[in-house]
Amino acid sequence: MNRHTVIILFFLLLSNLALGQNREESIRQIDSLNNISYEKKILTDSSNLDAYLTNLEKSKQISYQKGIADSYSNIGMIYFYQGKYDLSRKYFFNAINVYEEIELFEPAANLYSLYGYSLRDRDIEKSAEFMLKGIKMAEKLNSSTYLLGMYDNYGLVKETKKEYDSAFYYFNKSLSMKKKIRDKVGIPYSLNKIATLNIKLGNFNQAKKNLDQAYQMRLELNDQIGIAENLNFYGLYYEAINNDRKALEYFEKALIASKNVGYPNLIQRNFKSLSEILEKNHDYRNALYYFKQHAIYKDSLTNIQVMENRNRLEVEFETEKKEREILVQRAEIAEKKLQIEKKNLQIMGVVFLLVIFILVGIQLYNRQVQKNIQLKKENQLKGALAKIEIQNRLQDQRLRISRDLHDNIGSQLTFIISSIDNLKYQLKDQNPKIEVKLNEINSFTRNTIVELRDTIWAMNKDYISYEDLKIRLNNFIEKAESLVSEIDFSFYIDEVLMERQMNAFEGINIYRIIQEGINNAIKHAQATQISVKINELKNTVKITIEDNGKGFDVDTNSQGNGLTNIRKRLEDISGTMTVVSSPEKGTQLSVIY
Repeated sequence: MNRHTVIILFFLLLSNLALGQNREESIRQIDSLNNISYEKKILTDSSNLDAYLTNLEKSKQISYQKGIADSYSNIGMIYFYQGKYDLSRKYFFNAINVYEEIELFEPAANLYSLYGYSLRDRDIEKSAEFMLKGIKMAEKLNSSTYLLGMYDNYGLVKETKKEYDSAFYYFNKSLSMKKKIRDKVGIPYSLNKIATLNIKLGNFNQAKKNLDQAYQMRLELNDQIGIAENLNFYGLYYEAINNDRKALEYFEKALIASKNVGYPNLIQRNFKSLSEILEKNHDYRNALYYFKQHAIYKDSLTNIQVMENRNRLEVEFETEKKEREILVQRAEIAEKKLQIEKKNLQIMGVVFLLVIFILVGIQLYNRQVQKNIQLKKENQLKGALAKIEIQNRLQDQRLRISRDLHDNIGSQLTFIISSIDNLKYQLKDQNPKIEVKLNEINSFTRNTIVELRDTIWAMNKDYISYEDLKIRLNNFIEKAESLVSEIDFSFYIDEVLMERQMNAFEGINIYRIIQEGINNAIKHAQATQISVKINELKNTVKITIEDNGKGFDVDTNSQGNGLTNIRKRLEDISGTMTVVSSPEKGTQLSVIY
């Protein structure tokens, strides 16, 4: 090896080292921007968006796949907060594709959930589908960091679907996890979601406590977007309790704060809320002013989206125009070629025409066959649409009946409870027997309300998943634990059942059977332990309710109302029941359906 070769190799080595150092420095800068705090990420001003677009180009230049995916994700987030949902979707799915290519499945799961959340106001069923997909991926990976936000957002979807018990379940699940890791940024989000749901259900005192706690934490963090949201929530709270003066005050503060951080959706909501309250209070002049501002702001966002769509359509039109020109050129070439062939094949003209006639006949025949197939498919589609229409009407009827039950019977039962409480207060210490009887009526009425809610829950669904059943039973068992603290409850359900569904009639019967079994054990068994297990057995499902109580002699003891009710419900769903018990050795109730 001569001296020149050694010098060349030396400079190549220095060059490679320099390139490696430059790439590492570029990666460090790219990651530094992609990993800034969530509050700074979602600022919607153009400079923030430009920074991430530049970051994306830098990542592509050095083929840094994680940087590309992170930049796609952050750009999609900004477009979402700007209300540009088509662009947001495009960048989210670009990020998901890259994450999955490089096997970073946790951020991919998070983006599935975020995209599902962005659909909440436009397609609630698709929203729930994508969010559940992200949650299951994250749970499989045991990704607690991402699950915090996923549970919060999935709770909002459940709230939108009016599945309030499920919404509280997921909100509280997220809040509990955040408190364990002392997530000061995330805790206010969960508290506010719980607060707004409490406002919706009329639990105003609890809602105010949640809002105050969340607002104080956001002030301490100087979270400007969070502060703007909390001011809006205060406005909603005071509007709900009919304190319009305070509601106006907070909506005006929220409007200023949302303008300062450039939060377009929140600005629109504040304009609209101010207009509605002023109109309610007969201040029509100012109400009209705020409504016009709301309309102008909404139209400006719509115009931006229209311009983007128009530009996209113009590109598509130009592409289609060029393709047509190519087709015309090809047709001209083909025509010239045909003329040359005609000159060379005049002798075979008769044969050629005959072949053409045959081909045309075959083509016409094929077209007729295709037309018949198409007509058949259209008729089938019409039949399917008619069935869907009938199902939609049945669903509307079911929803109307459930609303009537909730609004009329529910309110009447609540009035009865209130009336009984007033009577108890008026008759206090006058007649203990009457007071005991009133307490019994009060308890019976409250239980009736609970059963009415369970019935409405089932009526509002065509199908009930085992996941819904699990949540419902967890809530019931938690209430039972709070009433009988001396009993230790345990509940287990096979994970494989989480993907399955049953019709609403079967679901409410299964829920009632388990509820009846637990109540029987609480009332009669004198047990300290009660367990409920739901297992899959080939093509059936087995439910086992077991206690360590005093038991009874199955052969000599007549079956009470509880077991009779269970047996009747099982007849309705073609199920069977087995009871194993003996004195002082507990009881095991097994149900197979």
